[in-house]
Amino acid sequence: MGKKAKNEVDEKSAAVITDAVLAENDKKLKELSASIQNALKRKQKIITDCKLYTYGQLSELYGGIEGQALLDAVTAEHTLIGKLTDSGMSYADIEGLVDSSDGADSKSGDDADSDSADDEFVGQTSFFGDNSYKD
Repeated sequence: MGKKAKNEVDEKSAAVITDAVLAENDKKLKELSASIQNALKRKQKIITDCKLYTYGQLSELYGGIEGQALLDAVTAEHTLIGKLTDSGMSYADIEGLVDSSDGADSKSGDDADSDSADDEFVGQTSFFGDNSYKD
């Protein structure tokens, strides 16, 4: 075999090897891309599941309200807490306000039918101590 023929065989072998390596690498890249896409889909599902769980917990915390009513309630509470902290109250002070109104949160809707006007405000937080305007 002459030098020229040997060089042609070596070049063809190199081309075949290079094509095989490139094909194998291309296959690996496609498999990795598919794996990444599947992982991103699983990640998005987990994120969605977490959001739905959090939504459910908030809805339960706010008495079962849902949708826009839940959004409005959370937004109003967040805004109120922001105003209270901006006015110099600490979170501990705000928590104290919540603790003092526990009776209002635990009352059932059946008490609303009561004839006494004072029952309407039982458990309501008063910033002025005893209400001297009661009859």
